[in-house]
Amino acid sequence: MGVEVKVNECIAKIKFNGTQYFFLSKIIKGTFGTGKGVEFTDKNRDGGTYLPMWIDIEMLSSIDVVPKEVALKVQSLLN
Repeated sequence: MGVEVKVNECIAKIKFNGTQYFFLSKIIKGTFGTGKGVEFTDKNRDGGTYLPMWIDIEMLSSIDVVPKEVALKVQSLLN
């Protein structure tokens, strides 16, 4: 279930609750939004909401994506 991805280069390293790494990736098989991980199934995890969706690259700077600097980096790399 979910997707299998090919992980490409690390585009950001952010210090927040430890160190978080962000990678550009490519879906190589599966169906987006069909995962069964805890982000989908644990309603009491107190980690915000998780709603997978495709977003036009041009929209990244106008919506509330966290961390913002990663959204802006993705937008700059893909435009």
